[in-house]
Amino acid sequence: MNSLTGSRVSVYKSKVVSRQNIRQLWLKLHRYLGLFLLLLSLPVGLTGSINVYHREIDRFLTPAFYTPITTQGQPLPLQQILEKVRQIDDSPIISIILPDDYWPVVLVHQRHGKIVLRTSIDPISGQILGRRDQSNALLPKLYKLHQDLLLRPYWGEELVGIAGMALALSSLSGLWLWFPRKALTVRKGQNFFRTTWDAHNALGFWVSLILLWVALSGTALVFPKAARFTLWPLNPREFKPHSVSHAEPAPPEDPDAILAAARAYRPDDVPLVLGLPTAKLNTWRVPMRPKHYHGTVGGLTQLWIDPWTLQVVQEKSSAQWTAGDRILAHQFPLHNGSLFGEAGRALVFLSGLAFPLLGISGAYLWWRKRRLAARKSSKPSRPASPPEQPSPVPGDSDKR
Repeated sequence: MNSLTGSRVSVYKSKVVSRQNIRQLWLKLHRYLGLFLLLLSLPVGLTGSINVYHREIDRFLTPAFYTPITTQGQPLPLQQILEKVRQIDDSPIISIILPDDYWPVVLVHQRHGKIVLRTSIDPISGQILGRRDQSNALLPKLYKLHQDLLLRPYWGEELVGIAGMALALSSLSGLWLWFPRKALTVRKGQNFFRTTWDAHNALGFWVSLILLWVALSGTALVFPKAARFTLWPLNPREFKPHSVSHAEPAPPEDPDAILAAARAYRPDDVPLVLGLPTAKLNTWRVPMRPKHYHGTVGGLTQLWIDPWTLQVVQEKSSAQWTAGDRILAHQFPLHNGSLFGEAGRALVFLSGLAFPLLGISGAYLWWRKRRLAARKSSKPSRPASPPEQPSPVPGDSDKR
Protein backbone atom coordinates (compact mmCIF):
# COMPACT_ATOMS: atom_id res chain seq x y z
CA MET A 1 0.00 0.00 0.00
CA ASN A 2 1.51 3.31 -1.08
CA SER A 3 1.71 6.38 1.14
CA LEU A 4 -1.25 8.08 -0.59
CA THR A 5 -3.56 5.13 0.04
CA GLY A 6 -2.33 4.87 3.63
CA SER A 7 -3.07 8.54 4.28
CA ARG A 8 -6.58 8.11 2.89
CA VAL A 9 -7.19 5.12 5.16
CA SER A 10 -5.94 7.02 8.18
CA VAL A 11 -8.17 9.99 7.34
CA TYR A 12 -11.13 7.62 6.93
CA LYS A 13 -10.40 5.95 10.26
CA SER A 14 -10.10 9.31 12.02
CA LYS A 15 -13.48 10.36 10.60
CA VAL A 16 -15.06 7.12 11.77
CA VAL A 17 -13.57 7.55 15.25
CA SER A 18 -14.74 11.17 15.33
CA ARG A 19 -18.30 10.20 14.37
CA GLN A 20 -18.33 7.46 16.99
CA ASN A 21 -17.14 9.90 19.64
CA ILE A 22 -19.81 12.42 18.67
CA ARG A 23 -22.44 9.70 18.74
CA GLN A 24 -21.30 8.59 22.19
CA LEU A 25 -21.60 12.18 23.43
CA TRP A 26 -25.14 12.46 22.02
CA LEU A 27 -25.98 9.09 23.57
CA LYS A 28 -24.79 10.18 27.01
CA LEU A 29 -26.70 13.47 26.71
CA HIS A 30 -29.86 11.63 25.69
CA ARG A 31 -29.46 9.06 28.47
CA TYR A 32 -28.92 11.57 31.28
CA LEU A 33 -31.71 13.84 30.05
CA GLY A 34 -34.01 10.83 30.02
CA LEU A 35 -33.08 9.88 33.58
CA PHE A 36 -33.66 13.47 34.74
CA LEU A 37 -37.06 13.56 33.04
CA LEU A 38 -38.13 10.12 34.27
CA LEU A 39 -39.71 11.30 37.54
CA LEU A 40 -41.23 14.42 35.96
CA SER A 41 -42.64 12.56 32.97
CA LEU A 42 -45.51 11.04 34.96
CA PRO A 43 -46.96 14.18 36.60
CA VAL A 44 -46.18 16.51 33.70
CA GLY A 45 -46.97 14.16 30.81
CA LEU A 46 -50.17 12.61 32.15
CA THR A 47 -51.61 15.87 33.45
CA GLY A 48 -50.72 17.49 30.13
CA SER A 49 -52.88 14.91 28.36
CA ILE A 50 -55.72 15.47 30.82
CA ASN A 51 -55.50 19.25 30.45
CA VAL A 52 -56.03 18.99 26.69
CA TYR A 53 -59.57 17.80 27.41
CA HIS A 54 -59.98 19.26 30.90
CA ARG A 55 -63.24 21.04 30.06
CA GLU A 56 -64.83 17.89 28.64
CA ILE A 57 -63.56 15.80 31.56
CA ASP A 58 -64.76 18.35 34.12
CA ARG A 59 -68.24 18.34 32.62
CA PHE A 60 -68.26 14.51 32.45
CA LEU A 61 -67.34 14.22 36.14
CA THR A 62 -69.78 16.92 37.30
CA PRO A 63 -72.58 17.01 34.69
CA ALA A 64 -75.10 18.81 36.94
CA PHE A 65 -72.66 21.68 37.42
CA TYR A 66 -72.32 22.39 33.69
CA THR A 67 -75.73 21.38 32.30
CA PRO A 68 -78.43 24.08 32.16
CA ILE A 69 -81.94 23.03 33.13
CA THR A 70 -83.75 25.41 30.78
CA THR A 71 -82.94 25.07 27.08
CA GLN A 72 -85.63 27.29 25.50
CA GLY A 73 -85.84 31.05 25.78
CA GLN A 74 -83.64 34.13 25.78
CA PRO A 75 -80.66 34.38 28.16
CA LEU A 76 -81.05 36.72 31.10
CA PRO A 77 -79.00 39.93 31.23
CA LEU A 78 -75.70 39.36 32.99
CA GLN A 79 -76.58 42.06 35.49
CA GLN A 80 -79.54 40.00 36.73
CA ILE A 81 -77.35 36.92 36.98
CA LEU A 82 -74.83 38.81 39.13
CA GLU A 83 -77.64 40.02 41.38
CA LYS A 84 -78.75 36.42 41.96
CA VAL A 85 -75.20 35.46 42.87
CA ARG A 86 -74.85 38.39 45.27
CA GLN A 87 -78.06 37.33 47.03
CA ILE A 88 -76.25 34.26 48.33
CA ASP A 89 -72.72 35.70 48.50
CA ASP A 90 -71.71 39.37 48.46
CA SER A 91 -67.96 38.74 48.21
CA PRO A 92 -66.07 40.45 45.34
CA ILE A 93 -66.73 39.10 41.85
CA ILE A 94 -63.52 38.87 39.85
CA SER A 95 -64.60 37.32 36.53
CA ILE A 96 -67.49 35.94 34.48
CA ILE A 97 -66.95 33.05 32.06
CA LEU A 98 -69.47 33.29 29.24
CA PRO A 99 -71.42 30.25 27.94
CA ASP A 100 -70.09 28.22 25.01
CA ASP A 101 -70.50 24.73 23.53
CA TYR A 102 -68.35 23.10 26.21
CA TRP A 103 -69.76 24.84 29.27
CA PRO A 104 -73.21 26.22 28.24
CA VAL A 105 -73.63 27.99 31.59
CA VAL A 106 -72.54 31.29 33.13
CA LEU A 107 -69.67 30.81 35.59
CA VAL A 108 -69.03 33.51 38.16
CA HIS A 109 -65.80 33.61 40.17
CA GLN A 110 -65.64 35.25 43.60
CA ARG A 111 -62.63 35.68 45.83
CA HIS A 112 -62.65 34.62 49.49
CA GLY A 113 -59.18 35.47 50.71
CA LYS A 114 -56.86 33.02 48.94
CA ILE A 115 -59.77 30.86 47.78
CA VAL A 116 -61.75 31.35 44.57
CA LEU A 117 -65.34 30.12 44.51
CA ARG A 118 -67.04 29.22 41.22
CA THR A 119 -70.82 29.52 40.90
CA SER A 120 -72.63 27.93 37.96
CA ILE A 121 -75.84 29.62 36.78
CA ASP A 122 -78.42 28.60 34.19
CA PRO A 123 -78.17 31.46 31.66
CA ILE A 124 -81.90 31.37 30.79
CA SER A 125 -83.65 30.74 34.11
CA GLY A 126 -80.96 32.23 36.34
CA GLN A 127 -81.10 29.19 38.62
CA ILE A 128 -77.98 28.43 40.67
CA LEU A 129 -76.73 25.02 39.51
CA GLY A 130 -73.94 24.64 42.03
CA ARG A 131 -70.98 26.19 43.84
CA ARG A 132 -67.54 24.83 44.50
CA ASP A 133 -64.10 25.77 45.76
CA GLN A 134 -62.33 26.26 42.46
CA SER A 135 -58.92 26.37 44.11
CA ASN A 136 -59.19 22.79 45.37
CA ALA A 137 -61.38 21.09 42.74
CA LEU A 138 -59.89 18.05 40.98
CA LEU A 139 -59.38 19.38 37.45
CA PRO A 140 -57.97 22.76 38.52
CA LYS A 141 -55.60 20.90 40.85
CA LEU A 142 -54.39 18.73 37.99
CA TYR A 143 -53.95 21.86 35.89
CA LYS A 144 -51.79 23.38 38.63
CA LEU A 145 -49.87 20.11 38.98
CA HIS A 146 -48.95 20.35 35.32
CA GLN A 147 -48.11 24.03 35.61
CA ASP A 148 -45.92 24.10 38.71
CA LEU A 149 -46.06 20.63 40.37
CA LEU A 150 -48.06 22.32 43.18
CA LEU A 151 -44.72 23.87 44.24
CA ARG A 152 -45.13 27.45 43.07
CA PRO A 153 -43.48 29.01 46.19
CA TYR A 154 -40.58 26.59 45.77
CA TRP A 155 -39.64 27.20 42.14
CA GLY A 156 -42.02 24.53 40.88
CA GLU A 157 -42.95 26.45 37.73
CA GLU A 158 -39.29 27.08 36.94
CA LEU A 159 -38.57 23.36 37.38
CA VAL A 160 -41.30 22.55 34.84
CA GLY A 161 -39.75 25.09 32.46
CA ILE A 162 -36.31 23.48 32.86
CA ALA A 163 -37.95 20.11 32.20
CA GLY A 164 -39.38 21.59 29.00
CA MET A 165 -35.91 22.59 27.82
CA ALA A 166 -34.57 19.15 28.74
CA LEU A 167 -37.41 17.49 26.83
CA ALA A 168 -36.64 19.59 23.74
CA LEU A 169 -32.97 18.54 23.87
CA SER A 170 -33.97 14.94 24.49
CA SER A 171 -36.25 14.97 21.44
CA LEU A 172 -33.53 16.42 19.20
CA SER A 173 -30.84 14.04 20.47
CA GLY A 174 -33.23 11.10 20.10
CA LEU A 175 -33.89 12.00 16.47
CA TRP A 176 -30.14 12.25 15.82
CA LEU A 177 -29.52 8.82 17.39
CA TRP A 178 -32.51 7.30 15.61
CA PHE A 179 -31.49 8.40 12.12
CA PRO A 180 -28.91 5.71 11.20
CA ARG A 181 -31.24 2.88 12.25
CA LYS A 182 -34.53 4.45 11.06
CA ALA A 183 -36.55 2.02 13.18
CA LEU A 184 -40.25 2.69 12.58
CA THR A 185 -41.80 -0.55 13.79
CA VAL A 186 -41.35 -3.27 16.41
CA ARG A 187 -39.95 -6.50 14.97
CA LYS A 188 -41.65 -9.76 15.90
CA GLY A 189 -40.18 -12.82 17.58
CA GLN A 190 -37.71 -10.99 19.84
CA ASN A 191 -37.01 -11.12 23.56
CA PHE A 192 -38.37 -8.45 25.89
CA PHE A 193 -35.19 -6.37 25.82
CA ARG A 194 -35.04 -6.12 22.03
CA THR A 195 -38.80 -5.53 21.80
CA THR A 196 -38.49 -2.66 24.27
CA TRP A 197 -35.52 -1.38 22.27
CA ASP A 198 -37.52 -1.27 19.04
CA ALA A 199 -40.58 0.19 20.77
CA HIS A 200 -38.51 2.98 22.34
CA ASN A 201 -36.96 3.90 18.99
CA ALA A 202 -40.18 3.71 16.99
CA LEU A 203 -42.34 5.53 19.55
CA GLY A 204 -39.64 8.15 20.04
CA PHE A 205 -39.55 8.89 16.33
CA TRP A 206 -43.32 9.20 15.89
CA VAL A 207 -43.82 11.58 18.81
CA SER A 208 -40.49 13.43 18.91
CA LEU A 209 -41.58 16.39 16.77
CA ILE A 210 -44.83 16.75 18.74
CA LEU A 211 -42.94 16.62 22.03
CA LEU A 212 -40.51 19.18 20.63
CA TRP A 213 -43.24 21.73 19.86
CA VAL A 214 -44.98 21.04 23.19
CA ALA A 215 -41.70 21.41 25.10
CA LEU A 216 -40.64 24.65 23.39
CA SER A 217 -44.06 26.28 23.72
CA GLY A 218 -44.31 25.22 27.36
CA THR A 219 -40.88 26.68 28.08
CA ALA A 220 -41.91 29.94 26.42
CA LEU A 221 -45.02 30.10 28.64
CA VAL A 222 -42.96 29.57 31.80
CA PHE A 223 -40.19 31.99 30.81
CA PRO A 224 -41.93 34.74 28.78
CA LYS A 225 -39.12 37.24 29.26
CA ALA A 226 -36.54 34.77 27.96
CA ALA A 227 -38.82 33.95 25.01
CA ARG A 228 -39.23 37.66 24.25
CA PHE A 229 -35.45 38.14 24.43
CA THR A 230 -34.90 35.19 22.08
CA LEU A 231 -37.31 36.71 19.56
CA TRP A 232 -35.88 40.23 19.82
CA PRO A 233 -35.05 40.46 16.07
CA LEU A 234 -38.81 40.10 15.43
CA ASN A 235 -39.56 43.01 17.78
CA PRO A 236 -41.86 41.43 20.41
CA ARG A 237 -43.27 44.02 22.79
CA GLU A 238 -44.06 43.83 26.47
CA PHE A 239 -47.64 44.88 27.09
CA LYS A 240 -48.80 46.33 30.42
CA PRO A 241 -52.44 47.39 30.93
CA HIS A 242 -52.98 50.63 32.85
CA SER A 243 -55.85 52.30 34.64
CA VAL A 244 -57.77 55.30 33.31
CA SER A 245 -58.24 58.64 35.08
CA HIS A 246 -61.68 60.07 35.87
CA ALA A 247 -62.73 62.66 38.41
CA GLU A 248 -66.17 61.23 39.07
CA PRO A 249 -66.72 58.02 41.07
CA ALA A 250 -66.76 54.69 39.27
CA PRO A 251 -70.12 53.88 37.66
CA PRO A 252 -72.15 50.84 38.73
CA GLU A 253 -71.04 47.54 37.22
CA ASP A 254 -72.75 46.95 33.89
CA PRO A 255 -71.43 43.72 32.34
CA ASP A 256 -74.04 43.78 29.56
CA ALA A 257 -72.84 47.20 28.37
CA ILE A 258 -69.20 46.06 28.51
CA LEU A 259 -70.02 42.92 26.53
CA ALA A 260 -71.93 44.95 23.92
CA ALA A 261 -69.01 47.37 23.59
CA ALA A 262 -66.55 44.48 23.02
CA ARG A 263 -68.78 42.87 20.40
CA ALA A 264 -69.27 46.17 18.61
CA TYR A 265 -65.53 46.83 18.56
CA ARG A 266 -64.60 43.37 17.22
CA PRO A 267 -67.75 41.85 15.69
CA ASP A 268 -65.86 38.93 14.13
CA ASP A 269 -64.46 37.68 17.46
CA VAL A 270 -66.06 35.60 20.22
CA PRO A 271 -65.88 37.04 23.77
CA LEU A 272 -64.79 34.48 26.34
CA VAL A 273 -64.50 36.13 29.74
CA LEU A 274 -65.37 39.42 31.43
CA GLY A 275 -62.72 40.43 33.96
CA LEU A 276 -64.09 42.98 36.41
CA PRO A 277 -62.15 46.05 37.56
CA THR A 278 -59.87 45.69 40.56
CA ALA A 279 -58.15 48.02 43.00
CA LYS A 280 -55.04 48.00 40.77
CA LEU A 281 -56.79 48.18 37.38
CA ASN A 282 -60.07 50.06 36.99
CA THR A 283 -60.87 48.87 33.45
CA TRP A 284 -62.75 45.75 32.34
CA ARG A 285 -60.72 43.04 30.56
CA VAL A 286 -62.37 41.06 27.75
CA PRO A 287 -60.40 38.16 26.18
CA MET A 288 -61.70 37.19 22.73
CA ARG A 289 -60.87 34.66 20.00
CA PRO A 290 -61.55 34.44 16.26
CA LYS A 291 -64.70 32.52 15.35
CA HIS A 292 -62.80 30.03 13.20
CA TYR A 293 -60.43 29.12 16.03
CA HIS A 294 -61.04 26.10 18.20
CA GLY A 295 -63.31 26.65 21.18
CA THR A 296 -60.62 26.06 23.80
CA VAL A 297 -58.14 28.53 22.34
CA GLY A 298 -57.41 31.24 24.91
CA GLY A 299 -57.97 34.91 24.34
CA LEU A 300 -55.61 35.77 21.50
CA THR A 301 -57.23 39.22 21.51
CA GLN A 302 -57.69 41.18 24.72
CA LEU A 303 -59.57 44.44 25.14
CA TRP A 304 -59.52 46.81 28.08
CA ILE A 305 -62.71 48.87 28.27
CA ASP A 306 -63.25 52.10 30.20
CA PRO A 307 -66.41 51.61 32.36
CA TRP A 308 -67.08 55.37 32.37
CA THR A 309 -67.12 55.85 28.60
CA LEU A 310 -67.52 52.22 27.39
CA GLN A 311 -64.64 52.84 25.00
CA VAL A 312 -61.76 50.46 24.28
CA VAL A 313 -58.74 52.19 25.81
CA GLN A 314 -56.20 49.41 25.20
CA GLU A 315 -56.05 46.55 22.77
CA LYS A 316 -53.78 43.54 22.40
CA SER A 317 -54.63 41.95 19.08
CA SER A 318 -53.37 41.15 15.60
CA ALA A 319 -54.03 44.77 14.62
CA GLN A 320 -50.97 45.80 16.67
CA TRP A 321 -48.91 42.61 16.62
CA THR A 322 -45.36 42.47 15.37
CA ALA A 323 -44.03 39.15 14.07
CA GLY A 324 -42.63 38.42 17.55
CA ASP A 325 -45.97 39.28 19.19
CA ARG A 326 -47.75 36.89 16.84
CA ILE A 327 -45.42 34.02 17.74
CA LEU A 328 -45.73 34.63 21.48
CA ALA A 329 -49.53 34.98 21.32
CA HIS A 330 -49.86 31.52 19.77
CA GLN A 331 -47.72 29.64 22.29
CA PHE A 332 -50.63 28.57 24.50
CA PRO A 333 -52.87 27.22 21.68
CA LEU A 334 -49.76 25.61 20.24
CA HIS A 335 -48.94 24.00 23.59
CA ASN A 336 -52.35 22.36 24.01
CA GLY A 337 -52.75 21.60 20.29
CA SER A 338 -55.95 23.63 19.91
CA LEU A 339 -54.29 25.82 17.29
CA PHE A 340 -54.73 22.88 14.89
CA GLY A 341 -58.25 21.95 15.97
CA GLU A 342 -59.28 18.48 17.09
CA ALA A 343 -56.39 16.78 15.27
CA GLY A 344 -53.85 18.94 17.10
CA ARG A 345 -55.47 18.29 20.45
CA ALA A 346 -55.45 14.53 19.83
CA LEU A 347 -51.75 14.58 18.91
CA VAL A 348 -50.80 16.51 22.05
CA PHE A 349 -52.97 14.17 24.14
CA LEU A 350 -51.17 11.10 22.75
CA SER A 351 -47.74 12.71 23.14
CA GLY A 352 -48.47 13.33 26.82
CA LEU A 353 -49.14 9.62 27.28
CA ALA A 354 -46.03 8.69 25.28
CA PHE A 355 -43.76 10.92 27.39
CA PRO A 356 -43.71 8.67 30.50
CA LEU A 357 -43.62 5.53 28.33
CA LEU A 358 -40.42 6.77 26.71
CA GLY A 359 -38.94 7.63 30.09
CA ILE A 360 -39.75 4.24 31.60
CA SER A 361 -38.59 2.24 28.58
CA GLY A 362 -35.38 4.28 28.31
CA ALA A 363 -34.62 3.76 32.00
CA TYR A 364 -35.24 0.03 31.64
CA LEU A 365 -32.87 -0.21 28.66
CA TRP A 366 -30.19 1.70 30.57
CA TRP A 367 -30.60 -0.47 33.70
CA ARG A 368 -30.62 -3.71 31.71
CA LYS A 369 -27.53 -2.74 29.71
CA ARG A 370 -25.61 -1.89 32.87
CA ARG A 371 -26.67 -5.16 34.46
CA LEU A 372 -25.54 -7.20 31.45
CA ALA A 373 -22.24 -5.31 31.34
CA ALA A 374 -21.66 -5.96 35.06
CA ARG A 375 -22.48 -9.65 34.64
CA LYS A 376 -20.13 -9.91 31.66
CA SER A 377 -17.27 -8.22 33.51
CA SER A 378 -17.65 -10.61 36.47
CA LYS A 379 -17.19 -13.71 34.26
CA PRO A 380 -13.74 -15.10 33.28
CA SER A 381 -12.50 -13.75 30.00
CA ARG A 382 -13.27 -15.85 26.94
CA PRO A 383 -11.91 -15.87 23.42
CA ALA A 384 -13.47 -13.18 21.29
CA SER A 385 -16.37 -14.22 19.12
CA PRO A 386 -15.81 -14.43 15.37
CA PRO A 387 -16.54 -11.07 13.69
CA GLU A 388 -19.39 -12.52 11.64
CA GLN A 389 -21.44 -13.51 14.72
CA PRO A 390 -23.91 -10.83 15.82
CA SER A 391 -23.75 -9.43 19.32
CA PRO A 392 -26.58 -10.65 21.58
CA VAL A 393 -27.19 -7.09 22.88
CA PRO A 394 -27.40 -3.93 20.77
CA GLY A 395 -24.30 -1.81 21.17
CA ASP A 396 -24.18 1.69 22.56
CA SER A 397 -23.74 3.02 19.04
CA ASP A 398 -27.23 1.76 18.20
CA LYS A 399 -28.85 2.98 21.36
CA ARG A 400 -31.28 5.85 21.33
